[in-house]
Amino acid sequence: MKTREEQAVFTQSLQWLERVQQLIPSGCSTLAKTPERLFPGETAICCVEARQSRFIDIDGNEWLDCEMAMGTASWGHAREEVQAAIVKQLAKGTSFSVPADVELTAAELILARFEQRYAALRFCKGGADAVSGAVRLARAFTRRPKVMSTAYHGWSDWSAYGYYGGDAEAMGIPAEIRSSTVWVPHASLRRIEDEVRRHGDQLACIVLCPSDWQREELAKVMELAARHSILIIFDEVTSGARMGKQATAGEYGLWPDILCLSKGLANGLPLGVVLGSEPIMRLCGQVKFSSAHSSETIALAALIACEKLMQAAPSWPSWRGGTQKLMTELQAQLDVLGLTEELALHGTYASFCLRSRAEQDFYRDPFRAYMMKRLAQQGIFTKGFFVFSDAHSEAELLLVQESLKEVLLEWSKQEHRSSKSAV
Repeated sequence: MKTREEQAVFTQSLQWLERVQQLIPSGCSTLAKTPERLFPGETAICCVEARQSRFIDIDGNEWLDCEMAMGTASWGHAREEVQAAIVKQLAKGTSFSVPADVELTAAELILARFEQRYAALRFCKGGADAVSGAVRLARAFTRRPKVMSTAYHGWSDWSAYGYYGGDAEAMGIPAEIRSSTVWVPHASLRRIEDEVRRHGDQLACIVLCPSDWQREELAKVMELAARHSILIIFDEVTSGARMGKQATAGEYGLWPDILCLSKGLANGLPLGVVLGSEPIMRLCGQVKFSSAHSSETIALAALIACEKLMQAAPSWPSWRGGTQKLMTELQAQLDVLGLTEELALHGTYASFCLRSRAEQDFYRDPFRAYMMKRLAQQGIFTKGFFVFSDAHSEAELLLVQESLKEVLLEWSKQEHRSSKSAV
């Protein structure tokens, strides 16, 4: 495999790591970015600047970014039109004592993108806030206490209890939370049917990540919920700005009672939004769905710029075709090398990963470690997932494709792969 022209150095990265771990638990306030999920001395661990599809680490090494800030920078890092909107709004002020004009403009653009299928919305500062706000609205609207959780929906008690498992009290989650949260792992229609029979008249809502589901199965879940007067919440925090102009809901033609969006809305700035019908959304004040910074102007200005870019885009996402081709090539390589029983290709053009079938903990997967380190030698950065953007060129997607095919070829030649730790 061809390596980058100049070998990366990590002297300052390792010095930074020693200092940051003394002051910030895990080395970062965002769990998914913590150095413990990386390989200090072999991969990037600290960024100082990012432009388009690339970033520079603290040692000056340049990296092709295949994660794009956890999928938040859908238009590319430091997109010119978005940066210009931010600078213009900064000159006017960042947060006011009364509502800002940009909040209404942003709301009108979002609701128009979804063709007025939803009557109203509420802004917040992130995905976990959006989904938890939606859950509280569902409970208030239905006057029912229980919520069914089916995936990772943020760090709030009701979501983390099921997703992370283990000792709830050790995570600071009261054991009593079990009485109000119904946890259904994986996209299983049968399991949901069983739990609805058991808890149906107490369930306020079912929270789903629709991109995890086949359309036909998802439609059956929604029909089941409607029969029992259970609200459906789509958690499209990750997929909302990446599956299509109207998110997975629009791609499938299936519209939930409440729709939650976040990552990518403002191209890396913190922002979330909850959309719903007028009877549901009028309860926002009643349930106290609010925070001081929900209406700050900078993220809203960035959102307005992103919405205008999306309006002008002939199709969205722009990387759909290139990523689908890349995934087809990878699946063919898995087939040719006889790796399909050992490794699996998961996801869509919005986000995908290659992983070992036998290892349940993705971050302990020996193949993930091997892949990350081998790609790093070419200046390609990933934490195991591949998330592209409008800034990625065809040549860059081809580079990732050929590099991954080479990684698979090398992996197939190793003996005792399933038990071998990555090198």
